[in-house]
Amino acid sequence: MAQRQIRHELVEIIIPVGSTLTRFQFPDIPNLRNSHLWGLQVYTRSQVTTSIISGNILPTQAQVQHNSFITLVNYGGKEFSKQVPAVIYNTLSFDDSTSTNVFNYNPNAFCGQKVNYPKSYIEWSTAPGGAVALSYLISVYYSLPEAEEMRDSGFSFGKRG
Repeated sequence: MAQRQIRHELVEIIIPVGSTLTRFQFPDIPNLRNSHLWGLQVYTRSQVTTSIISGNILPTQAQVQHNSFITLVNYGGKEFSKQVPAVIYNTLSFDDSTSTNVFNYNPNAFCGQKVNYPKSYIEWSTAPGGAVALSYLISVYYSLPEAEEMRDSGFSFGKRG
């Protein structure tokens, strides 16, 4: 791939009220099928209080950063990123209770792997379910295969599809 074009998709994994499960699958999102992964960002309640998708609150910083682990699976079924502590993917130096300045360190760049998201999952050391439903939010930075990127980049104000 000559030059990567980064796109963004906000992914939400819902943890139901009182759930006793410790593993939650990523949803199947059509935009991410056959895409190339370039980065992930995980959010905590101190950074984003509620999900724009469902309106659920997010897990606390301790629940996300210290008790959850992400496993990514490729289309061949190989777990190429297994049980990575979610704190690795929380690279924002921002807590809305102590600061108004946001800085993203973003050292966790991927190199264009293709992820089978419905086979990928988040695991918790203890069940995160409580009195309210929670939303685990993840930003996925990706690009499409080169031919699709070329096709999509040909549009402009004067030349619409």
